[in-house]
Amino acid sequence: MISRRTLGRLAVSVATAAMLSLPHVPAQAEGSSTLTVATMWEALPLSMKPRRSRFFNESEILDTLVKLDFDMKLVPGLATSWERGSPNVWRFQLRDGVTFHDGSAFDAEAAKFSLERVIALLPYASDLLNIKEIRAISGLELEIETNEPFTALPNQLTDAITVIYGKASFDENGEFVKPVGTGPWVFKEYQKQDRTTVVRNDDYWGEAPKLEEIVYRYIPDHNARALALETGEVDFVVHLLPSDVERMKADEKFEVYAEPSAGLYYGAFNAGENSVLHDPKVRQAVNLMVDREILVKGALDGIGKPAWTFFPPEFPWAAPELSAYSFNPEKAAGLLTEAGYEKDGTTWQKDGEPLSLRILSYSSRAEMATISETMAALLQQQGIATKLEMYTWEGMLDLVKQSDYDVSVVFWTPEMNGHPDLHLKSQFHSKAGLNYQNWANPEFDALVDKGRTLEEGPEALETYAKAQEILQTDAPIIPLVHKIYVAASSENVSGYKVHPSGFFYNFKAVSKQ
Repeated sequence: MISRRTLGRLAVSVATAAMLSLPHVPAQAEGSSTLTVATMWEALPLSMKPRRSRFFNESEILDTLVKLDFDMKLVPGLATSWERGSPNVWRFQLRDGVTFHDGSAFDAEAAKFSLERVIALLPYASDLLNIKEIRAISGLELEIETNEPFTALPNQLTDAITVIYGKASFDENGEFVKPVGTGPWVFKEYQKQDRTTVVRNDDYWGEAPKLEEIVYRYIPDHNARALALETGEVDFVVHLLPSDVERMKADEKFEVYAEPSAGLYYGAFNAGENSVLHDPKVRQAVNLMVDREILVKGALDGIGKPAWTFFPPEFPWAAPELSAYSFNPEKAAGLLTEAGYEKDGTTWQKDGEPLSLRILSYSSRAEMATISETMAALLQQQGIATKLEMYTWEGMLDLVKQSDYDVSVVFWTPEMNGHPDLHLKSQFHSKAGLNYQNWANPEFDALVDKGRTLEEGPEALETYAKAQEILQTDAPIIPLVHKIYVAASSENVSGYKVHPSGFFYNFKAVSKQ
């Protein structure tokens, strides 16, 4: 479990950032070997748009200006320190002596070019970064002016979407060609629906990787991915099925890594007029009818933590006084009665029609089917009829955008950048581009808008606590499971450590015997 002590408060002052500035360490190769990694998702390194450029960040081909350490605290990346010159202006001191993989220099102009390019090409980045203007003050000084006071900017600059691209990443027409960054790994080769290969950057500014090469093999079938490790076809596997974990744990030929991460599985409710979940009493009742303890055991063999709130209680911004839901069918029955439903034998109904939920999810994550099936079965036990439909992610999203659903079971990472603004703003604000739930609460909007302007401290904590209380009470979602990140390797792999964000493969310290 991620402890409060481990995560710590995100009170990252300018002074702390400067103290944590990483020294420039010349790269020194300590080994010469290839690690083969089986992944659930295809890397797609020749496009910026899929998965918001995440592979460039998690594989560390490209760096961000600011990074998150293993305590989820902000630490220097390509920026060694940062300070707020005025409420709307942040100034970043950049790392000296850094070069892109093509040999060109990294400086303030390069950072400005990359961030402006990202904002131009990816509409989501504009809302994420809230930037009015970027200025290269000098060779290693970058100034960013935001549209309003925006305390979350350094945290947002840890997001995968903000990785710094070298100019060589784009052609003469400004179109993306391939990732050229400053990270410890250099993009080498991509074979469609098969593999992406990266090699060690011997000129990396930070700690040098021990391995010489990493091959990311795309093996979407979950059983085939585990089998690939067991047969020696690959060295490392991510996203294991729960059923494979205990078997590999018992086999000394494998090392299993299982640590809490920032991920959350939850059901997003359609709060629009064409769903029975338009009524908040029904949404609250559903939250009280699903026993998360049973769900984690039944769907994930216990590999997960029952979720009763959006943020796990260990998260630094989580409000300790928040009224968490619990399994309480009696209280749920009272709420449904207040909403005009009555129980006819074993089924809740209203005006002669059974209370029924159309539940959607997607199959690219193996655990989504079992989580959705278990949730649906538990609701049926309480007298709510359910119809579960599995799609591709895109197929599910098409229906969600048309409001043609009642519940969509999804996976998100509410702690991804160590600040609550990212997901409270992008998922639940009434004007957010990703809010497909038709849920709008003006008081919640006002609190989230205010929170991003406040310095870290008691007022910010109180503001976000009130926003979380509204999210909990008005219940546009049903939190289900806080994720445990699971991976496994062969016994000859050492040095791996799970990053709590769940967004870094983190193979710099890994070696093979």
